[in-house]
Amino acid sequence: KRPAFSSTNFENILTWETEADISPGTVFDVQYKEYGGASWLNKSECQGITQPFCNLTRETENFTEHYYARVRA
Repeated sequence: KRPAFSSTNFENILTWETEADISPGTVFDVQYKEYGGASWLNKSECQGITQPFCNLTRETENFTEHYYARVRA
């Protein structure tokens, strides 16, 4: 819950909170898109991950654009 971008030193990291009672072995899939974009794109390095963060720097490098991201457990 509460996914948010954290931008530090020109890196854009998506972070999110997990529930305290999350099941062991829960994995996450991250998707992103530009504002107004038609379809969500998978971040290949962040499919089936267990940590609550994903580096989306390369996917969000155009600082004049706005981006969305979402996480599925």
